[in-house]
Amino acid sequence: MKKKSLCLSLLCLFLLGSVCAWAQGGIPQPWEGQPAWLHLEQGKQAYARKDFGPALVSFDRAISTRRIAFSAASARLSFSLEAKAARKAAGSLQALLDAFAAEDFLQREYQAIVKAAGASYRQRFLALKEQRISDSHRALIEVLLLVLEYKPLESLKDSLDTLGSTLRALANYPEAELWKGRVFLIEGELAIAERQLLRAFDMREALDIPEESYSILYELAELYALRGDALNDWERIMDRIVQDERSGDGTRIEASLQNAMRATLLSQGIDRFLTLYRLEPGFTLRANKALAEYYLERGRPHALIRSAIAVNMILTRAIALLRQRDVDYVWSSLDDFLARAGAQAAVRDYIDAQELERMLLVLADALYVANARQHAQSLWTSLAAYAGAPYASLARQRLVDPTGAVRRAAPAPLRP
Repeated sequence: MKKKSLCLSLLCLFLLGSVCAWAQGGIPQPWEGQPAWLHLEQGKQAYARKDFGPALVSFDRAISTRRIAFSAASARLSFSLEAKAARKAAGSLQALLDAFAAEDFLQREYQAIVKAAGASYRQRFLALKEQRISDSHRALIEVLLLVLEYKPLESLKDSLDTLGSTLRALANYPEAELWKGRVFLIEGELAIAERQLLRAFDMREALDIPEESYSILYELAELYALRGDALNDWERIMDRIVQDERSGDGTRIEASLQNAMRATLLSQGIDRFLTLYRLEPGFTLRANKALAEYYLERGRPHALIRSAIAVNMILTRAIALLRQRDVDYVWSSLDDFLARAGAQAAVRDYIDAQELERMLLVLADALYVANARQHAQSLWTSLAAYAGAPYASLARQRLVDPTGAVRRAAPAPLRP
């Protein structure tokens, strides 16, 4: 493995040197002219085939192609801003576009182009590019067309400064950096993978899908889980994920909402809790599930709210699935839901995939530790009646000996 990983690292270094040579005007390569996204997709395909060397080649080509394209765009923007019209624009992108249009067209000609393009800025810029316009105007149009492939024009906030900073950010390719990190992770090069993933996270402003930043954090958490001495780092990353706690529909799960949910659970139990609150599964579901057990095994009170949020997210989606097949279904109790869900294959498959029964046991144990013992007992009774192996058996054991709910983490191995 070490020898294989070393070869992979050397291949990467060789590739980087080759890319730099090409960028500086060397012999054109066969892949020249392909868009960055295509190199990324080719890398993903190679990764899926476990061809990790070619995957790294494609990811590095994607990174280089993207960087070269946006570095050139920054140069074009600088050229455009040297025009006399730019000095009168006072930092306004729209004012600069209007000034260039006034220099290159009669007003009625420009209005005809705008009208023909409709509401689409892209169509307007493409139409302008086909006209005889100044080099400065053309340079700005080409820059904007490139940016529109990644960002809406409104995100620039009519600011030439924002346009410049956007070009600098988009010169990075965090998606490709993330996939490089995955290659090193699977090859066991944890130190290199960590640096690569942190690099991708630092570039998150350039992500096409902003929520993909949580994929990077989950990869880091997996890396720290593989290291026997990095539990604190694992917890730090998982905690970072839930800091921006949101339901899948965008609802922010603020501290006040969490406190209200906790109070309902402790005073009225899970049936009332699930009557009052609905949380669509979001990017934090995985972190909540992992942290719930982690905290429970260490006697931390946060186990209750983490397990409660996880259970609520899973059941919210499961209830919606059940209603697709039983339009008259109305939530009344967990027992009623579990009985109905057992007869619906799609619902049963979903809750099994999301480990609902496991998380219900964690929630019941957390309720017991939080001194809500009556509600814990009720939840164990439901699991004993409706859950499969091993959770029905574990729930029955809890009913006989509730102290089994007080879990203890295995001691960390001694470091040499």
